[in-house]
Amino acid sequence: MLDKHLPLDAAADIIGELGLNGGQIRHTNKTMQRIVRNAWNRLPAARRPSTFDEFADTVPAHHWALMFEVCALSGLGRTNEACALISTARRLRTIHSDCAR
Repeated sequence: MLDKHLPLDAAADIIGELGLNGGQIRHTNKTMQRIVRNAWNRLPAARRPSTFDEFADTVPAHHWALMFEVCALSGLGRTNEACALISTARRLRTIHSDCAR
């Protein structure tokens, strides 16, 4: 079962494009959830929402989709592509924040 925060259309596109099987989908989903849970646990207590679900609700949908794709690529052994995707996302975020100023 996919995380409720992951947009289903994005997940379907990624699953189809990468040809993921059921086991790979479960592993990718668990890895993605572990990343978000670790981020929640690392927040200072004063800034941490009281539940994981509250925190997960604040993560934008496109970030869930990006994490799913990166985790899937990594799980398939395509780490160079996963790293390139992360790097591109960071550049786009920087450009977007610079344009918003």
